[in-house]
Amino acid sequence: MNTINPETAQPVTKMRRLRDRLRDGAASNGIWASLQQVCNLLFVGLLSVILARTLSIEDFGVYSYAMSMAGLGIAIGLAGLYGLAIKRYSESRDPGTVTCSIIIVREITVAFYFVVLLGFMGSTATSAEQFLLVALAGVAVFGRVLDAPELWYQAELNARKPAIAKIAVAAAFFVMKCAALRLGSGVTEIVLLYVAELFTASIAVLLCYRRDVTTGRAFAVPAARDVVELWKRSFPLLISGIAQQVNLRASLIVVQILVGATGVAMFAVSQRVMDVCLALPMAYMTATFPALLEARRRDRERGGTSQYRHRLQRSFDSALWAGIAIAVALFMLSDIVVVTAFGAEYADAAELLRIQSIAVPFMFMSSVLSKWIIAEGNLWISVGRHWLGAVAAVALCLLLVPAWGAVGAAWASTASYVMSVYLFTFLSRSTWPVAVQMSRAWLAPVRHVLTRAGSQRVEP
Repeated sequence: MNTINPETAQPVTKMRRLRDRLRDGAASNGIWASLQQVCNLLFVGLLSVILARTLSIEDFGVYSYAMSMAGLGIAIGLAGLYGLAIKRYSESRDPGTVTCSIIIVREITVAFYFVVLLGFMGSTATSAEQFLLVALAGVAVFGRVLDAPELWYQAELNARKPAIAKIAVAAAFFVMKCAALRLGSGVTEIVLLYVAELFTASIAVLLCYRRDVTTGRAFAVPAARDVVELWKRSFPLLISGIAQQVNLRASLIVVQILVGATGVAMFAVSQRVMDVCLALPMAYMTATFPALLEARRRDRERGGTSQYRHRLQRSFDSALWAGIAIAVALFMLSDIVVVTAFGAEYADAAELLRIQSIAVPFMFMSSVLSKWIIAEGNLWISVGRHWLGAVAAVALCLLLVPAWGAVGAAWASTASYVMSVYLFTFLSRSTWPVAVQMSRAWLAPVRHVLTRAGSQRVEP
């Protein structure tokens, strides 16, 4: 008869409970974060469809360009402090100083962006209306980056509360925008409601956070050195984020300058679908990032890397093949998706969507790669890969857009993404391990079949 020593069994039981709790918390966190993104993309997508069917193609192009430039500022303001902020919250017992430090760094960053945006539009805007609309949309970035406590919830594996708050705000403002259009409002009123929505959502998250913090202070004035130190640590990711957005949006900007609002409208329809493909894996990986960090920490304590590498490989496998499934569906159904959603006048956008769908698997793997970079602390790798993609995107756009128009921009965007996500990892010895894991992901179905066959052979 076997006996169990309670003194040794108790730590094992506690460890198992902790592991189960982390696994369940990471899954729940990922589900809620993804649900929030799904709902947000649903509201944005439905509004885009309504606007495309309500406005002229040229007006829809101007609106899409304004929203894209605002999205560029938001992405830059948030880029450097996602995974890094979650890590800082996980290590700190005083969330108040972390929260205020994040807000200060973010607001300063978007203030610089806003000034640059005004200068850029002053030299490239084709009309005063376009300039004012983009400037107005740019104000929204100051509200969006106030929601720093959302990352505290992510670190606590409790993404449900901010997700519910943001979904409620997005639903309410979607109804208001539809009502405004019904009453005859134009693009300016819709952009004003967009600005109000982002400020309202961030304030809702701040109020929830203030109520839910029980350990330490909710808000505390940070020391100047803490803000500077956080900015220095986030700077590589900030520079990387700028490059990533150049990579993602250079095509749209070049199309606006060389082709005009009609070309922007066609490209924006395709890009709206691609934004959905990019946002979902990023949301899920951000939410599950604490569990990945925990696996790495436990492996380091035991002197190994098996659990961390296994979780990372599983993430690459899932991301790649989910991306392949979506890419195939988009490629085959692009005409139906575009014409059904936006109308026959946007049928030319289907060709752009087919081209850009090739990049979807790499977009999905990019969400895993970005978290590996943060977990390993190799932040300058992120800078290198995104700037490679940015330079490639701009160069290819300048080469292809004059001859091929928006089609050339679609090819430039796709090629730059493949280069910055996958091919780049083969250029440095420090990234070879993750290049191997991404390459192994292409063989995931074969590996799975061989593993199942092997396990069946050893069964008695």
